[in-house]
Amino acid sequence: MRGWAQSITAALLVVLVATLATVTTTGGTDADRVGPVSLAQGTQSPAPGVDRPNLVFVLTDDMRDDDLDHMPITRRLLADQGMELTDAISPHPLCCPARAQLATGQYAQNNGVQHNRGVHGGFEALDPAQEASTWWRDEGYRTAFVGKFLNGYGPNDVRPAGWSRWDALTEGVYDYVNFSMTGDGRPEHHTGSHVTRVIEDHTNEAVRDFARSDDPFVVYAWHLAPHYRITPEGGRGLPPAMPQDEDLFVDQRPSSFDAPAFDEADVSDQPAYLRRLSPVSRAAVRAENTARLQSLQAVDRAVGSLVATLSQEGVLDETYVVFSSDNGYSLGEHRFVGKDVLTDEALQVPLLVRGPGIAAGTTSDLPVTLVDLPATFAGLTGVTPQWQVDGSSLAPTLLGEEQAFRDTTLIQTGRTLGDGWSHRGVRTERYLYGTDGVDAFLYDRLLDPDEMVNRVDDPAYAAVVAALELRRRELVTCAGWTCNQEFGPLPEPADPDGVRRAGAGEVPRVR
Repeated sequence: MRGWAQSITAALLVVLVATLATVTTTGGTDADRVGPVSLAQGTQSPAPGVDRPNLVFVLTDDMRDDDLDHMPITRRLLADQGMELTDAISPHPLCCPARAQLATGQYAQNNGVQHNRGVHGGFEALDPAQEASTWWRDEGYRTAFVGKFLNGYGPNDVRPAGWSRWDALTEGVYDYVNFSMTGDGRPEHHTGSHVTRVIEDHTNEAVRDFARSDDPFVVYAWHLAPHYRITPEGGRGLPPAMPQDEDLFVDQRPSSFDAPAFDEADVSDQPAYLRRLSPVSRAAVRAENTARLQSLQAVDRAVGSLVATLSQEGVLDETYVVFSSDNGYSLGEHRFVGKDVLTDEALQVPLLVRGPGIAAGTTSDLPVTLVDLPATFAGLTGVTPQWQVDGSSLAPTLLGEEQAFRDTTLIQTGRTLGDGWSHRGVRTERYLYGTDGVDAFLYDRLLDPDEMVNRVDDPAYAAVVAALELRRRELVTCAGWTCNQEFGPLPEPADPDGVRRAGAGEVPRVR
């Protein structure tokens, strides 16, 4: 492990800010719901005492939320010194759509990226002019991107205009040790160097150069780990660790082994993408878990060296550092290994933020998503989005204010054929619901937190399904504020004799 300096922790000022959410009611006639309430997005001023703060965004690839338990440096420097958002999800849990959301602040129905490939997927589906780096460039920020961009991005593709430095992976993107990067106009091919170390070094170089220029900066460091390895020949394997990590976690029990849903015995009531699966191999899951945790150790050290670099350059106390993953990952729950499904294992992601005005060691259970991050970054740095975004700024919550928030979140997956859509649904505090028009699911997470019983055809939940379907239909075409509504309480499920279950309904929380 590289040595790195312990950052100097300044006393953080918890700032009183005007609440972002302006609440207005809209008309509604559905008998089974309250008229939706819009939560206006607005723009948040940066923390007082910090003139144009910097922002660094570290992203991993396919990282489970509980993988963070094995990244002690990241937890100590970011969670312990900032805020952990404990209910963060990737609402379109697949690499390219997730990254397109982060690039645009929009859901796939508005940015056009519904899958990793096909006519509705990959980098080709994104309008490069709708890429948020221009928000900061046009306000005098210096900007740098390092690492994996959108799937399908290659050496001959256009460079998004807003980046002062552009150092994206272009060939051998998933190989880890045999890959090419744009090198900010001077393409580089690497053999033998681990991709995490290269991204780490290039990120720190950009931070040092920008900090010494006295200009504010935004830097994105998007890592590959712990995504499985794909060689240029197309072979798939476990993510390779750096040499010093190869003996770690060999006896680590995967957390999924302790989940009741692991290798679920009866999946006959599950949606088709789970119903058709064979039992999983415990040995294969154990091996993949070990390799994934090993590969994340290099990212953990990279976070440490990043914070050390910010401290050494004297800009740590005026910089927001954000850490998350593009999606979660299932390791055998419901017999499934992977992502791109609407279960909590694939949806849930880590999200940590430290920086000026954020109290150390705090948490929030606000039901946030990756779509909220571009609006949040704009709010924290005081810039204005140049187009309509679908997320809400989390700046009030991060800076210690209560914040009204949506009670229903759009979740969705795509496909390469047809109209590009697969299952689309909604997530509330209690329910997870979705359908592709034929195949549907409903989980009551209050009674069934492991999502093992599909209640979509249960007569007791008929009113719940009807209400959630109304919300789903509204949100699948949402844009801007219409993606961020408080619909109000849901009906309660009924007992078999038709008597409503007391206390089973939801009451929206104001945080």
